[in-house]
Amino acid sequence: MSRSLVSRMAGTTSQMSCMVTALLWIYMMPYMTIMSPTPQAALSAVIMSAVVKSVVYPKDLLAMKGTDFIVGWGTGIGTAVTSPTIGFGIGLILVAITSPMKVKKD
Repeated sequence: MSRSLVSRMAGTTSQMSCMVTALLWIYMMPYMTIMSPTPQAALSAVIMSAVVKSVVYPKDLLAMKGTDFIVGWGTGIGTAVTSPTIGFGIGLILVAITSPMKVKKD
C-alpha cells in the first residue's frame, strides 16, 4: 500500500514504474541487511508521508451518504481507536446492522 502511494506522490503513472521498482527491489535484496538497524520510526515516517493527505482530508468518507456514512465512519473510527482487525470486525457488525435499513434502488 505505501509503495504505491509513494509512487503516486512522486508522479509516476505508468506500469513501467512498477516494473522498475520491482526490479530494483529484487536487485537490492542482498543489501537489505544494512536496513535492519534502521529505526521503525524512520520507516513509519515514510508510510505516514504517503497516507497523511488521506487521513487529514478523507474525501471518500466525506462523500458517503446514508448507511454507507455510518459504516464508513464507524469502521474508520473503530480502526483508529482499536486495531485494524477489531476495526474490520466493527465494520462487519455495522454492515450487518445497517443492511436491513438500506433503501433499495429500483
